[in-house]
Amino acid sequence: MDFTDAPCTVLIVDDDPFGIIQLQTLLKDSGYKLITASDGASAIEIVKRDVPDIILLDIIMPNMDGYETCRHLKEDELSDSIPIIFLSGLNSTEEKINAFEAGGVDYITKPFSEKEVLVRLQTHLTLHRVNKHLVHELENRDEELQHQESKAQNTSTALRVLLSAIEEEKKELAERIQFKAEKLILPKILEIAAEGNPEKKEALLESIVYTFQELTRPFVPGGVELGKTLSPTELQIVNLIKQGKSSKEISDICNISVSTIASHRKTIRKKLNITNTKVNLYTYLNSLD
Repeated sequence: MDFTDAPCTVLIVDDDPFGIIQLQTLLKDSGYKLITASDGASAIEIVKRDVPDIILLDIIMPNMDGYETCRHLKEDELSDSIPIIFLSGLNSTEEKINAFEAGGVDYITKPFSEKEVLVRLQTHLTLHRVNKHLVHELENRDEELQHQESKAQNTSTALRVLLSAIEEEKKELAERIQFKAEKLILPKILEIAAEGNPEKKEALLESIVYTFQELTRPFVPGGVELGKTLSPTELQIVNLIKQGKSSKEISDICNISVSTIASHRKTIRKKLNITNTKVNLYTYLNSLD
């Protein structure tokens, strides 16, 4: 990855016109775009309008020295990441430490070697661009991770909703089973206890077995849910029809008239969407097993 091809803007801050001219000549020949300022306050204002890629900053200047200028620039979010190289005739260790503590990335002593200035300038520009690239990549990665996290949260929410719906369905099914057991099975047990006719007892027992099967197998092929579609009496009649009982036999077992049985048969056909009158109800019901 090449970080050196694009032209870079260098801000030169120096109160010495000769120093500015010297750097302008050197850097212009090397392809840099140049901005100049003769004092710290001017440099700060320039950066607000035209952000440079790097700053060459003199230390000894009137009103605001290089250290203070650097600190001001580092306090502003717009300019806090711009690399600042100090240029100074001061050569003491203390001055260099002050420069780095103020926020500088390097310190070049005057009089300087032109080659040294170019090498150091290019090195810090490359490092700065690499750093910006890495920050950009990290931001993109963070955004991607946030997007993935959001998707995962949405999936988790959908899963929770689904599980909640399943639990609600299970609860509803349990309540329906309990209701049907109380309405369908208990009355038949009481009938068996009171019934003296062996054949009728057997029919009632078969009806209980059928009811249990319907409770434990609520959905049948074709999407028909008999236990939910039919009334308790209709379920009992369906069970007896499946056993091959005639309307007269069903009438005797259920203690209702033959005409009422015929009416129930019509209702059962309607609820099960059997529109073809040629379809035998006995055959159809047994085909659901």
